Amino acid sequence: MIDNYLQGPYIYVFISIITICVLFYLRYYLKNAKKEQYIVIGNGQTVGKRDEQEDNFSTVENEKGVLAVLADGMGGYTNGRISSSIAVNTFVEDFSSAYSIYPIEDFFRNAARISNRAILDRSKGLRSGTTLVSVIITEGMLYWASIGDSAIALFRNGEFINLNKKHIFESELEQQYISGKISEAQMLNNPMKKRITSYLGAEVLKDIEMCEKPIRLTAGDKVILCSDGVYNSVTELEMENILMERIKPFDAAEEIIEMIRAKNFPKQDNATIIIIEVCH
Repeated sequence: MIDNYLQGPYIYVFISIITICVLFYLRYYLKNAKKEQYIVIGNGQTVGKRDEQEDNFSTVENEKGVLAVLADGMGGYTNGRISSSIAVNTFVEDFSSAYSIYPIEDFFRNAARISNRAILDRSKGLRSGTTLVSVIITEGMLYWASIGDSAIALFRNGEFINLNKKHIFESELEQQYISGKISEAQMLNNPMKKRITSYLGAEVLKDIEMCEKPIRLTAGDKVILCSDGVYNSVTELEMENILMERIKPFDAAEEIIEMIRAKNFPKQDNATIIIIEVCH
């Protein structure tokens, strides 16, 4: 009888301790949930010395993740601006309307195929095209796709990691030189070495380069997409110095574009950059 009497208060104490522990755990969980990664996006653009802006870009953020896409209309072709606009709009619409973006490789492949067909239909037989780079960030992972000579890079711990290759004839010349088919002089002096070998708007779409496996992003990482008007105008070191500053991605992008304007190259190409920073 005495033991039963004593057990009652102990049960209440035990329940109180458990309740307090649960409350502390919830407080800890909610406090750290606020530290989960989030994305901050910035961009910048200049027309350079060209008559019109043929670069197009867009970013989308929804429950599926973040999409960034940048297309550089090919200036030597008719309707480069329209081609880049079609490509960007197609990727954005597909990402926004898709029930699921998985498998992401198929999303990139299908969006590129639809874009290519739409550009061909719009050009009505005239040569028209655009390069394109795109990234998707979902569940902390980075996926990317590339067609042409625009660039995707990861800035991590103060260093650039170039992710994609440039689809230009120079890459083929390098392989021919390595295999001994041509001389170094032939490789370096070929007047066609900057010709783009893969682009949207081609009769046969080829060389859709995609990441072999996604990259786990960590706080402080910055993902950069840019057209050749950026990387041909500023060095990696100049970009690194800006990206290492403790400023927002939008301010960093504007600073890079202002540096390009200040250089005032007589044949400055359109230049566009997107910077995506992972924060916590």
